[in-house]
Amino acid sequence: MEPEVRGVNVDAFSPRFGSGWLVAGGAEGVSGDDGKPKLLEGSLGSIHFSMRKGVGHRWTRFCEDSILVCVGPRGMVAAVFDGVSGEMDGSGGIASRQAANTLLDYVDSILEQEEPDGVLEEYRRRCESTIVTGATTAVILVIKQDGVCRLYSKGDSMCYAENRLVNTLDSVGSTLLKWLNDDNPFNRYTFRKQGPITLCSDGVLNTWDDRTEITVN
Repeated sequence: MEPEVRGVNVDAFSPRFGSGWLVAGGAEGVSGDDGKPKLLEGSLGSIHFSMRKGVGHRWTRFCEDSILVCVGPRGMVAAVFDGVSGEMDGSGGIASRQAANTLLDYVDSILEQEEPDGVLEEYRRRCESTIVTGATTAVILVIKQDGVCRLYSKGDSMCYAENRLVNTLDSVGSTLLKWLNDDNPFNRYTFRKQGPITLCSDGVLNTWDDRTEITVN
């Protein structure tokens, strides 16, 4: 099962995908704005995703958010990484892409373990030591065959279930207090899936022209 991908200027999201997985968004390096709107959307099984980057973001020609979706026989992992704009130089997009690429290395171990906390902590520590350019938030959802949802978050990206915010945001106003590649552990939440679950960047609150969403149906 490969993801379906469509949109406008899709190459700006540098999608990588294979059987049962997709990584998209962010970039390997920083470049100037090309003045073009960007939209990527699609699905992988029951998971739907959408990434939008409007015009006028003069510091980058790519989306600073990144996503990962992975579906396998043992369950699924979905994640949103919102690159921290910082000095408006696009470095957050480098951090978010590195976080998504690195998580792909851990997906099999996450789904194989009965309790994945240790694997996610190993992943977080690796990001802390290897992401040296920029910073990124993280909201990572793990659902196994037993139907239990495990959420790991740092930063101000969000998870909604039954129209309620699941996670506490690591921010005060517009000030971000924690991010993936700092030295604090994940905030962890456990709940049962009763309906659609949505992961999203804070762009959903700030502007409809710059947002990232993953919905698990």
